[in-house]
Amino acid sequence: MPAFNSYPRLVSVTGDEVLVVADSSGVQTLNVTASQIAGAPSISPPSGAFYADEGARISRIGDRLFVGGASDYAAQRSRAALPHDWLSGLMATTTIGPWAMQNAQAASLSRFGTTGFVGASRTSDAQQADDMLGYVPSSIGLAAWGVADDTTNPTTTNAYAFYGEGWRMPGVNYQPTFCMELEAVNLGGDAAGQSTPYHPNCGGGTYGVQLGAGGGQTSGTSNSEAGIVFVANPNSFKAGIIFGSKSLAGTDGTDSGYGTAIALARNHGIQWATPETTDNVQGAHTGAMIYATVSTASSGSRIQFLDNVVAVENTVGNAVFSVGVSSQPDNTLQVQAGSGTQAAGIYVQSGQEGSPNLGLYPSLGGELQITSPISVAGGGLPAVAGGGFLHLNINGNDFRIPLFSPAQIES
Repeated sequence: MPAFNSYPRLVSVTGDEVLVVADSSGVQTLNVTASQIAGAPSISPPSGAFYADEGARISRIGDRLFVGGASDYAAQRSRAALPHDWLSGLMATTTIGPWAMQNAQAASLSRFGTTGFVGASRTSDAQQADDMLGYVPSSIGLAAWGVADDTTNPTTTNAYAFYGEGWRMPGVNYQPTFCMELEAVNLGGDAAGQSTPYHPNCGGGTYGVQLGAGGGQTSGTSNSEAGIVFVANPNSFKAGIIFGSKSLAGTDGTDSGYGTAIALARNHGIQWATPETTDNVQGAHTGAMIYATVSTASSGSRIQFLDNVVAVENTVGNAVFSVGVSSQPDNTLQVQAGSGTQAAGIYVQSGQEGSPNLGLYPSLGGELQITSPISVAGGGLPAVAGGGFLHLNINGNDFRIPLFSPAQIES
């Protein structure tokens, strides 16, 4: 047997070569073919280290890695190259074609309908690894970066930190299809605090989605454009956001309790853009908005939509005023500003279930108060102590109602 480490080195192997493993004395310890080693499972016990210079074993694959069903992919330049893996076979039937595997540096496709790839991390491990790592990392189950560094203008390149598609195939009509589901699993009971717009992350809180801007950078960053954007690509969503009837704590979604669907801080609002185009920007102008500038709860108000009633109330539910709603109204109550000599006021028109009458009904002992009665437009009141006239205009005809003080009536 030749001396140890004196074999001529081969540039590559085909799988038929016999590989001999020997110790320094030349005693043969293993005799296998290259194909046997290539197909053998790789088992490597953990070294207990994390960094290469401290003893961790780091495996590096310079090119591409395919696991499971992804190993069926031909990995050639042409998208039409066969054989297809199962994902490329599905995508080949679409208008875009099988681009996913063609662009993949590494891929894992399940052959058995199980999870294709899993990433997990524990905070307890991060705490215990403080001495070894030199810091306590954030425990991130799966991290992805899409870096936009192409400064050419114009450019066709886009950066996506994560991109996912949920496909519903023809004939699937029972179970739904989700592009992504994020589950908040709270095994620790109620949180120690309460999440509010002014303190969104309370101690022990469990959150389904948190969107942050800046990535924790301390300088050099700017505001991001939007947290969530819905686009047609090319199809549209039938609804933007849906809250399941029992998805919010505090209500059963039918007839009991209230749940907070959206919580905003003071001076936050909702606005609607107009389709106008100004300086080549469409939708930059606001046509309607709802804002709240209430600083204390005791000064607040709320709007409730009840059965056949729209009610404006204070924050504890006491009514300020309400408007009745019929099934087929036709301007039963209209409030509009005046134009020219027209008075600003309330205009009532009869609908199929409405009434042409406008009623003013003070409670027992109450009175109808008018702060500035006039007799003639631009004129003054007659010089009668405690009296005068109330000027009414009905269908263009002037009328005056004499006003008497209680003393004048008694006399």
